[in-house]
Amino acid sequence: MANQAPAVSISQANSLIVRSLDLANLSLESLNKLRTLFQSISQISESNTTSRELAVIGAHLADEWANLIDCEREDLERLEGKQ
Repeated sequence: MANQAPAVSISQANSLIVRSLDLANLSLESLNKLRTLFQSISQISESNTTSRELAVIGAHLADEWANLIDCEREDLERLEGKQ
């Protein structure tokens, strides 16, 4: 017998989508703040120092993660619109 996901009601599915959207929005907000922090550190650090290089890497990672979460959030919003 194949593994099947348990059936959920429409209201349960909608609730999961709303909770997922809330989490995605919170994650985006947190990553944007993290990116801003790293960008600020990189700007006040002397050029080519280890701390500046690490801050630049941190800002890029936060930006990539934010973009990934934003794409997932958009998918969830489309799902919510279909409910």
